[in-house]
Amino acid sequence: MSKTNNNPSVLGSILRVMIIFTISVVILISIFFVLFRFVIKGKTAEVPDIVGKSFLEASQILNQRGLGTPIIEGEKYNISMPEGYIVEQKPKAGSKVKIGREIKVFVSKGTEAGVVPDVIGETVEDAKPVLQASGLEIGTITNVHSSDHLKEGLIIAHTPPPSAMVQKGVKINLLVSMGKLPVKLTMPDLSGMYIEDALELIKVRGLKQGLISKEINPDIKEPGVVLDQYPNPNDNIRKGASVNITISSIGG
Repeated sequence: MSKTNNNPSVLGSILRVMIIFTISVVILISIFFVLFRFVIKGKTAEVPDIVGKSFLEASQILNQRGLGTPIIEGEKYNISMPEGYIVEQKPKAGSKVKIGREIKVFVSKGTEAGVVPDVIGETVEDAKPVLQASGLEIGTITNVHSSDHLKEGLIIAHTPPPSAMVQKGVKINLLVSMGKLPVKLTMPDLSGMYIEDALELIKVRGLKQGLISKEINPDIKEPGVVLDQYPNPNDNIRKGASVNITISSIGG
């Protein structure tokens, strides 16, 4: 009885089959890698805008584009974005990237709290850098007369008040002094008075001499008599205001 396993022709056939099989496998693997490189790896996707999205929502959006879960690179304080939301992404939205590319992000730490510094008694110019150093901004500036005679241009009060805990980026509204409240006077009636007496009176009342003009009036026979004035008699005026006077003149 013959042993076929030792037959050279049979062994040769088996060897040829194995060689053909091996070559076929190598060819298939090569084709796979070529396809992966030029077809699969060659595919690109447009990076979506995920700024302002929660991390979970951003992950879902990126996965739908074949870009995978975003990689958190760090955290940043942000006054307009809730904690955990995306505030920055790399690459930027609209960029073209290959499928599978990692998208790196920074997420919000929320808003940072701070203490309002006391800038009462300071000028607006001096208060600005102090507030900015605390991460705050100047808001509305309201000018008012100060009942406690605080010098003009100095801050009387501000909201939020000193030592209040606020979020960084909050605007501080300032109340600024216009100086002490001016004294209100009633304008005296100067008509018919001689100019010397009229000037003495306005000086005593805390007023100032303004323009003095002359006018001929046939009913007035003497020069230097007050014919008209501004402000008018009984007007409410500020202490230190100027008074313009028209006096009579005798024609030559």
